[in-house]
Amino acid sequence: MFFAYLVYKKSWIGLIGLLLLLTNALILFDAGIRVEPYSIIYLNGVFLTICVVFFSWRYKKETSYYKSLLTLFNDLRDDWFESIPSPYSRFPDRILYTLLQTIYEYEQNKRREDHSSQQMDHNDLTSWVHEMKTPLTAMKIIIDAHHSNELAQRLNAPWLRMHLLIDRQLYISRLANLDSDLLPEKQKVENLIREEVRKLSTWCMEKNISIDLKGNIASTVYTDKKWCGFVIRQLLTNAIKYSPTDGNIFIHIGLHENESVILTIKDEGPGIQAHDLPRIFDKGFTGENGRVQHSATGMGLYLAKKISVKLHIRLEVASVASEGTSIQMIFSSDNPFERMRRSLL
Repeated sequence: MFFAYLVYKKSWIGLIGLLLLLTNALILFDAGIRVEPYSIIYLNGVFLTICVVFFSWRYKKETSYYKSLLTLFNDLRDDWFESIPSPYSRFPDRILYTLLQTIYEYEQNKRREDHSSQQMDHNDLTSWVHEMKTPLTAMKIIIDAHHSNELAQRLNAPWLRMHLLIDRQLYISRLANLDSDLLPEKQKVENLIREEVRKLSTWCMEKNISIDLKGNIASTVYTDKKWCGFVIRQLLTNAIKYSPTDGNIFIHIGLHENESVILTIKDEGPGIQAHDLPRIFDKGFTGENGRVQHSATGMGLYLAKKISVKLHIRLEVASVASEGTSIQMIFSSDNPFERMRRSLL
């Protein structure tokens, strides 16, 4: 910074050098002034020493405020202006401080406006989703009331897909407040699975897909029923979507040596290409299979992963092209929910 400061003060340095040169020329060439050569050297030495000391002092004084700003901006936060020290001088520190204050106030006003706009959009979308659920519920009542009507029963599968999409949108709108919406309780894994399978049974019957549930069905976990059920629903939805007609979906509940419950969902679909595996949890990523299935949005696994992190559930995927996909939900026995439960016992 010192070199930059000297470059910034180059006009001052040039002026001082010019004045020193003129002084030396006057002493040497003016016949009325007689000075010994050693005295001229001494005079120049004193003059240059004073200049160096002066510039060092001014450098420290003029750059101290800027150094404090640079230190602050290396760790920039939302409340950065509150950490800015008061200006040391009226000029130019006060002007810079006023400029930063104006920028900060503009940024805060803009952020509040954007937040207000996003909140309005969020509320409108949430309201629309709730309004859509009312006619959907009415449609389901009508469909269920006409069991003998073949046309009405054929609407079951399209109705389920619409219901799943709208329900997923409702969960997306609640995602920002997920932490405050969690209600962890002791849950039986088998009950969580059976409830989600029952919701998707119409789709399974349409594709004639059988679901085989095995393993330690008495296993229990400490988690939030609603959000954990949503994660299972997303994994089952993917399994059903990519399973062939007359296919099978295998669900296994295992217990690891460290008492972690492992829920495995395996389908007989086309599998996931090796180059797609690292990106399947990215938002909006559909992969090669998703391009074949034009209904894929790339949101299901993204939401499942995001919610699983909040629930302290680890998701692991194994897949071989043309041999199906296996997804594991690993419920750790050493997560904050479980520790909280044990502390209350």
